[in-house]
Amino acid sequence: MDWISITFWLIGTLIVVLGPLILIHELGHYVFAKLAGVRVEEFGFGFPPRLFKLWYGKGYLEIGSTRVIIPPSLRRPSGLEVGAWVDAITQKQDDGSYLLRRLTVLDPATDDLTLKRELVDDGVRMRGEVTLLEPGTLYSLNWLPLGAFVRMTGEDDPSDPRSLAAQPKRWRVAILAAGAVLNIIVAILLSISVYTSGSPEKWVVEITNVEPGSAADEAGLLPHDVILAADEERIEDGLEQLRRIIQAAPERTIELTILRNDETLALMATPQRDSAGHGLLGIWMAPWPDRSGVRSYRLPEALNAGIDDIVNAVVMTVQLPAKLAQGDVTPQEARPASIVGISQVLTISLQQSVEWGMTFPVLRTASLISLALGLTNLLPLPALDGGRIFFVLVEALRGRRIPPEREAIVHLVGMVVLVSLMVFVMLQDFINPIIPWSLLK
Repeated sequence: MDWISITFWLIGTLIVVLGPLILIHELGHYVFAKLAGVRVEEFGFGFPPRLFKLWYGKGYLEIGSTRVIIPPSLRRPSGLEVGAWVDAITQKQDDGSYLLRRLTVLDPATDDLTLKRELVDDGVRMRGEVTLLEPGTLYSLNWLPLGAFVRMTGEDDPSDPRSLAAQPKRWRVAILAAGAVLNIIVAILLSISVYTSGSPEKWVVEITNVEPGSAADEAGLLPHDVILAADEERIEDGLEQLRRIIQAAPERTIELTILRNDETLALMATPQRDSAGHGLLGIWMAPWPDRSGVRSYRLPEALNAGIDDIVNAVVMTVQLPAKLAQGDVTPQEARPASIVGISQVLTISLQQSVEWGMTFPVLRTASLISLALGLTNLLPLPALDGGRIFFVLVEALRGRRIPPEREAIVHLVGMVVLVSLMVFVMLQDFINPIIPWSLLK
């Protein structure tokens, strides 16, 4: 197994597909936090540890009672905080405001802390104590390429008027739900694009592996051969149709029309008889789109088909616990997936898109994963967005707030439990993968 190639594909999938889906989720939180006036301390591209700071958004500070605007391009010196003494060079603007040009944080032990305001060659010099500081949002680049994160002031502490917890209930719900809602909207758009970009309606079969000594091996079939017809029947319905033809022909020679390296060949094969009396060729198969059966939908048709797919996926998700209890779905089929399992599924889809020269596989999978991200985050579980929304709704029903320190403890415990489960599921995805590692090319 080529682990170097597998690692390359997994990392590429994280950056190209899964990362943007997480980035979109965090953008939802970010945009609504800004609209609500919540202080966004950091918007990080990727997950920590931090690689380096990219830039700051516009901020401001007050030296004494004078407000000074901090431009995005200005580096914030270490030690800059409320109560620190600073020496600043500012420029007065036409509207009477002051724009910061240079800033030095003073050391009380060695520097002069005398209040000062004077004209200098390059502006107005101010020396004094920082009484208010809004440094602006830090935009950072981080080492792990897994989307993004948003750090807001006071998610559980309403003491700061610009904290998340201090906002009206409607804004808190909007901010908390925005990421998941945006994921669901993106899922719908991706589902629609599946049909506008071209959706296969006829399928042939690709041979992924040939069992040594089997009927397929004796007939000269090779991995990556594409079976176009079998026993004078053109393959249009993919795996099930070919499986039916082979099982119906034990020990009977049939003709297989295959495509190998852009060349069409006819091979004769005699399926062996298995223990149940069915024909057995000895191949592993995968669906392969028939180019003559690819349909690009018009936008109204794609809209209906895409929304139908999303609705069906939601209904199946809701029905999953009942189907699992009834035995209609096996525990293996219903098992949760960690970022490892999700990356595997996305990687297979991305590889198929590259091999087929079609965006259909990766768009469909990305749509379902974006939908899953949105729905999962809305679950009323501690530490998830849905859990925080649940606390806001309880507050609205009872007419008073649950003490923030208690809510923080609940979310902390929930986070510990969720992280523990995530680690367990991740280990399962490594040891007992959803898709065999050998299928990743």
